[in-house]
Amino acid sequence: MPTTSGSRTSSQSKKTRAKKAPGLVPSQKRRFQVRLLKWYEKHGRDLPWRKTSDPYHILISEVMLQQTQVDRVIPKYHEFLGRYPSFEELADAPVSDVKKTWYPLGYNIRPERLHSIACETVERYGGHLPSDADELLSFKGIGRYTAGAIRSFAFNEDAPILDTNVIRVLHRVFMAKGDPKTQKARLWQLSEALIPSGKGYDFNQAMMDFGATCCTARNPSCRQCPMKSFCKTYPFDQKSPRAAVRHEGR
Repeated sequence: MPTTSGSRTSSQSKKTRAKKAPGLVPSQKRRFQVRLLKWYEKHGRDLPWRKTSDPYHILISEVMLQQTQVDRVIPKYHEFLGRYPSFEELADAPVSDVKKTWYPLGYNIRPERLHSIACETVERYGGHLPSDADELLSFKGIGRYTAGAIRSFAFNEDAPILDTNVIRVLHRVFMAKGDPKTQKARLWQLSEALIPSGKGYDFNQAMMDFGATCCTARNPSCRQCPMKSFCKTYPFDQKSPRAAVRHEGR
């Protein structure tokens, strides 16, 4: 069974619950929530960053997972944290050394941005990454998804996330029509409105796992899918234009 983050909550998560996605049928919302969490309890992946709530560790994992397969990230995640176990150690290290440790993950702007975030965290926040959404977004290199992931996985807030796996799942199940790339606002609304109150951690992890292992970009497991009775894309047709959602590293 996947590791959960317990019962930590915040006032911000309560504010999040007040928002709704237009056109989302309550009964369908409930079915999706229940079935997804049940699926995750049985099929969720055992990943090292799910065994910690340390914001620094969560940040490292999220940046590494950008456009990179999980099996490539796991050994590098352990190596990187062994070399730079905190924001302070990372900030003190030369950028050239950080980039060497990062190799061969690629997208070398990522270690530079991590180093910049570490320096700013030490200088502005005493080495403690903030949980406030606006403060997180003020960092160069932390976008809306990463900010949501940090709030959700490190601080257990009911914060929405929208990576490529989540886009694929939400678009297939609830929308089907149109290009997902032009419907980000609607998809963000769905991601936020679907989170069961107080369960943002497990729910968001579940959505990513579901997209990575069941509702995959190619050859999804539609026959075993718990959403097939109400999924707007079922049965999936690989040749259909509505099936075109870019593959993602997770």
